[in-house]
Amino acid sequence: HIFDDSFKNSLRELPCGPEREARLHQVAPQIKGRMMEKGSVLIGYQPLEDKVNFFRCVFSNPATQPEDVDLLLDEIAWLGHDL
Repeated sequence: HIFDDSFKNSLRELPCGPEREARLHQVAPQIKGRMMEKGSVLIGYQPLEDKVNFFRCVFSNPATQPEDVDLLLDEIAWLGHDL
């Protein structure tokens, strides 16, 4: 699973502050672009008040399983692993 303690990237090393917020704000758009290029999943992102962009997804299919959500989260993490 990609969400383990060994998963590191440059943003995790940045201290809190304006530079980190600005870079975090660009992560979702970059991942969204990679999603569109790959054609794997298409979900939206948006900011919330003073928070950075984040992915927002509604599952309306009652047949959705936890494994489906795990697959989506793993794909997002994989597409953004080097940001």
